[in-house]
Amino acid sequence: MTLLVAITGGSGAGKTTIAQALARRLGRGAVVIAEDDYYRCASTVRDFDAATYNFDAPEAKEHSLLREHLRLARAGSGFDRPLYDLVTHTRRAQIERVAHATTLIVEGIHLLAPADLRALFDVKVYVEADEALRLGRRMIRDVEERGRAPRAVLAQFFHSVRPMHETHVEPQRAFADLVLHCLPDAGPEQADANAALIEARLRELR
Repeated sequence: MTLLVAITGGSGAGKTTIAQALARRLGRGAVVIAEDDYYRCASTVRDFDAATYNFDAPEAKEHSLLREHLRLARAGSGFDRPLYDLVTHTRRAQIERVAHATTLIVEGIHLLAPADLRALFDVKVYVEADEALRLGRRMIRDVEERGRAPRAVLAQFFHSVRPMHETHVEPQRAFADLVLHCLPDAGPEQADANAALIEARLRELR
């Protein structure tokens, strides 16, 4: 049986790093996918404007497609996951085939928000980090990797990221089986230690 792991928490909390550390610990058969790839393509959003669009609301994701893919994974089937371009806000023409996985690790900010999506996961993890740390990481990422201006990053953070975190992200903590803490000076060792805690929970289910 394929086990499904949700790693959620605020933007910049360290979800991706922990998910990758967990996959390394589990070895062959562990696959990581990102909820970000299930963003709705800008071409399907009426009057889309990247400057005003709320990317931090659950409705920005096509969760129906993610649920379908999780059910396929649970049944031992493969699926074609979309690939989203975070610079152009569109889905790429290419897709990625995800073959059978023994453990499917999904990381993203809204995984435990919808009840019908939350119910599909065997292990639910919430990663907690101070707002200053999350904002600093987001600033570096968006400027260096996505070519955004620092002023625009700050404007988006205080206009939508923070209020959506308080409304939709932070409440997911109550549904988590594990709450992991990410510290400002966290390095690979802490990510691996957190991944070990998730691995231990998975062993209980095997």
